[in-house]
Amino acid sequence: MSRQERLHVVDNPALQGVLLELRDRRTPRHRFRELLETAGLLLGYEAGRLLQTRVEEVETPLGARAAGARVADEELVIVAVLRAAVPMALGAARLYPRAQLGFVAASRLEETGRMEGGRMIFDVDTPYWRLPRLTGRDVMIVDPMLATGSTLARIASRIAREEPRRIVAVTLIATRQGVERLLEAAPRAQVVAAAVDPELNEKGFIVPGLGDAGDRCFGE
Repeated sequence: MSRQERLHVVDNPALQGVLLELRDRRTPRHRFRELLETAGLLLGYEAGRLLQTRVEEVETPLGARAAGARVADEELVIVAVLRAAVPMALGAARLYPRAQLGFVAASRLEETGRMEGGRMIFDVDTPYWRLPRLTGRDVMIVDPMLATGSTLARIASRIAREEPRRIVAVTLIATRQGVERLLEAAPRAQVVAAAVDPELNEKGFIVPGLGDAGDRCFGE
């Protein structure tokens, strides 16, 4: 599968309406958190197409049998990149209640920003990892912004060493650079995004983007 085929941009109008309100600078903090959770649910729904499924059979109230496929969420780990990803991860967990949740605290070191090979790169500090067993399971990494790719590339490469069955990165807004870096770090990963924005500014923020998701969600 090519890198282009591993990027899935969701153009559903329901999600795009949520994204538009998240981009709006007038959206208050409490509403921003609510919208992030809704976005996590909607993006998690789309990511379900990429996850392991199983066919199960139930008995209906009419005494008949009915079969259907569902996501094997007891074999799913949702990893939230602290701090802005928490509402999104909780939204996805509403869809997949049997999933386990893991957490990684990560922050890019702004003073290390530099250009390498035509890309803006940052060093990343990841002082806290709390993950369940990943081997043989599906892993959904949730982070609202995939900008330079520095953070998610580091996290995904470490997760890939645990030999999960598959890795799906779920993000609101990505850039082409961010997607490329992530897929280089974890060649079998796939990305689900609501939008791919055209550029990064001199500070490595996505433009037009939505600002600093963590600050807008929880305060500076």
